Parts: sequence; structure tokens; C-alpha cells
Amino acid sequence: MALLEVKNVFKSYEREILHDLNFCVQKGEVIGIIGESGCGKSTLARILCHIEKPTHGDLLFENQKNITREIQMIFQNPIESFSPRMKIRQFLYEPYHYYEHLNKKEALPLIIKMLYQVGMDETCLDKYPHELSGGQLQRIAIARALIVKPTLLICDEITSSLDQIVQDDIVCLLKQFVQNKDTSILFISHDLSLVQQFCKRVIVLKDGKIIEKGTIQQLYKSENEVVQNLLKAAYLNG
Repeated sequence: MALLEVKNVFKSYEREILHDLNFCVQKGEVIGIIGESGCGKSTLARILCHIEKPTHGDLLFENQKNITREIQMIFQNPIESFSPRMKIRQFLYEPYHYYEHLNKKEALPLIIKMLYQVGMDETCLDKYPHELSGGQLQRIAIARALIVKPTLLICDEITSSLDQIVQDDIVCLLKQFVQNKDTSILFISHDLSLVQQFCKRVIVLKDGKIIEKGTIQQLYKSENEVVQNLLKAAYLNG
């Protein structure tokens, strides 16, 4: 049984954004979802993590009873994940409080351990979000998502505002996590060169429709013009 099945999903506002999407995510699988800006990637991400509902279609998740814990999302702009008046300590403590029912003393060593896993340390705990860089904030956002121990992690353009070195660090961090845990990842991006470092399978969107899906090797054999343009851009950036 698949971890997640997306079946005949449509989404419309004033116009149709997503059109008849069908795909599955298996346990432990890393899938890239790519496409040009405006193709519907972020709308799909919001639907998958239940921020929005599809206009039509079904999302079948293995554990329907605890979706808010099982599916976690990391957003494109990390600062949007934080309250400006909340210190990093409180931001990381909340999931331990709500899901594990730990007090602050019990949670602190676990928080510090997680910080080290994402390349940070305890010196950030008493800082406010504006006192950290974009790359540091994204690491903190990833740490919070991983604390919850999700079975599906949705990453929506999480490296697009970061420089190349930090991008590579974030991808390496996620690779290590996938290797050590039985977690699936949907890695949403417009950058195929980044996706092919990380993902075994890729779904290509165009105007809200799936126009191609398969391995990176299969994409190179595609005759679709949009896919070929994405491949050329990846080659030029690589």
C-alpha cells in the first residue's frame, strides 16, 4: 500500500489551477515535483498538507487519523514560519510539548541534539528569528519539522532564497535524514539540477497538469519541449 495516493485531484479558484492529478508516494521515497513558476506546485503542496482542500478528487493517506503529525511542510520563505516575538527555544519546544507531552527541562537535551543534526547549536536558542540568517532559519524550520517525526515531509522551494553553498548543505542534510529514517519526501522546486541530486523519481507540472513523470534518466528521453527546456536549464546551471 502506498503512503499517499493522489487521485483525480482538481483545484479551482477563479480559474482551474490543478487538473486531474494522479500519482503515488511510497514509503521512504523521495520524489521531485518540478515545473516553471505558476504551474501549480505550491497549490499542490498546500493541498497535500491539508492547508487547502481540492475542488475535486481524493487524497488517500495511510494514517488518516493523525495527518497533522504525519505530514509536515517546510515553506519557501523560512521567516514566514516564525512569530517575530517568539524565541527559537519556544519554537522548537512546542512540538515536544504538544506531541510528546514533555516539559521544558525534559525537552532541552532533545532540542540541542536536533540542532546539532541540522548544523546548528544551542547558542541560537535565545535569539529571535530576525537575528538569524535565512539559511540558519531554514535549518531551524527543518529541525522543527523533523522533531515531529513525520512519515511525509513536503519541501516547497525551500532552497530558492538561499545561496548555492547553503542550498547544497540543506540538500545534504535532507539526504542524511532520509537514509537514517523511513520518511518520504516531496521536494518541490523549479530547479531540476537541484532535484536530480536528491530525487529518484520526478513529476513535471505544466499549467496544473502532469506532463511527464519518471526517473531522471527517463526524463532525458522525453520529447516534451517543456521537459527539454528544464533539462537545458539544469545543464547550464550545473
